[in-house]
Amino acid sequence: MLDLTSLTLVPITAAALTVATAATPAAAAAVAPAAANCSSQQVANYDDGYAIMRIGANLKKAPEAACGTVQYVGAGTKLWLWCFTVNQYDNVWFWGRIDGTSTYGWMANANTTTYSDATSHLGWCPGEPKR
Repeated sequence: MLDLTSLTLVPITAAALTVATAATPAAAAAVAPAAANCSSQQVANYDDGYAIMRIGANLKKAPEAACGTVQYVGAGTKLWLWCFTVNQYDNVWFWGRIDGTSTYGWMANANTTTYSDATSHLGWCPGEPKR
């Protein structure tokens, strides 16, 4: 079980996002990032906890930043958390619903704060690979 109380938010610097460039296409292909896996399975509600958005960010169609956007979610918005997974970059993502709506999708843990004390176990999203 992932202990959500021990997660630390770490800002990403521009230097960390710099991608090496190469003089030839063959060399560029050697350093190209892995393609985004934008498939996602149907999930289930394994929790009644919530998180508050720390910053505004896009609710995604799959647990990866490169995947399609469902809707923008503003800072301070409550997300009801259903379950979680860890993507290929070891980032924690929650499947959840925007409070007061029927809008669902994936949100990166790094964008949230102020977790509730859930009365049920926050579970792994069924169908999502365990990395």
